Amino acid sequence: MVVAGLGPVGAVLALRLSRAGMAVLVLERAESPYPLPRAIAADDEVQELLARCDPSLVAGMLHDQPVRFVSGGCELGTIRFPRSATGFSGLSFFHQPTLEAGLASLLTCEVRRGAGVTGFAQDASGVTVRTTDGEVRAGWLVGCDGASSTVRRQAGISWQGRDLPHRWHVVDGTGEYRNGFTYTCEAQLPTVDMPMPGGHRWEFLLRDGQAPPEVPLPVVRAADYRYGARRAASWHQGRVLLAGDAAHTMPPFAGQGLGAGVRDAWALGALLPEGRVGEYQALRAPHVREMTRLSLFVGAVLQARRGTTARDALLRSAFRAPGLGPWLARGGPRRPRSGVLEL
Repeated sequence: MVVAGLGPVGAVLALRLSRAGMAVLVLERAESPYPLPRAIAADDEVQELLARCDPSLVAGMLHDQPVRFVSGGCELGTIRFPRSATGFSGLSFFHQPTLEAGLASLLTCEVRRGAGVTGFAQDASGVTVRTTDGEVRAGWLVGCDGASSTVRRQAGISWQGRDLPHRWHVVDGTGEYRNGFTYTCEAQLPTVDMPMPGGHRWEFLLRDGQAPPEVPLPVVRAADYRYGARRAASWHQGRVLLAGDAAHTMPPFAGQGLGAGVRDAWALGALLPEGRVGEYQALRAPHVREMTRLSLFVGAVLQARRGTTARDALLRSAFRAPGLGPWLARGGPRRPRSGVLEL
């Protein structure tokens, strides 16, 4: 078994397959781990999956964080995700380099850094994988190599969907700032900000050449992104499979991107050793579609440029309405249970 990519998705998959008794080789193009944060949020199901890998992976997260919608300096509503029946926080934030280091420390399989996949040839019994340092023969190849996946492109699998038009400026600062996840729904500068262990993140939608505002903490990373909502036409082609961003991407507004990949890895880690790979996409795709729609909807609410007065009034009324308000305050349409915990 060859796993291409040693991010959290590839690491969880390699760990699961190794524990199931499969021989695993992980290929990672980068010579060393990426030192800066990227993904940041985990819901209760993702935390439980990570804790099943090792409880230490969730111990240092910032747990039980509220989500606030703010406009014009006034709070429109607050979500407090309940803990799961098994006691995991409804929303927690983590530091990705720390998470990746923890996952890597659990691996007992072979890991080759600086060795990326350059191509492959498959037949009925396996895959011959070409890498930057030679060839390897394996029964399966799983691409966990991100949205620009070499594995997906070499397999000729089409990449469907769309990229979003807006430019978001993401800034990570070091040092403590404040608790809570805040959507600031201002027409001129929509902003998302959230805590992470040891720091804080801001995401600003920059319109019409706007310059990014300053943040109140020392900056450790600043980057521009254009988000997308895309999916591979197939996540399974012969002896080749895709997981995580190689199979699907979504905007970050619902905090479900990394979680979708971890769920993929958990599902494949159970199905592949049992020879049930034909069930993989059918199991995972519906939840990914649902969370992608939610991410796009939250983004549309946040990014609105016109009709914001009506939007704010509608949100405020919805959070205060009998029945609807308590439902929204508990998380509304977000559905953390995807069915993978039962595998």
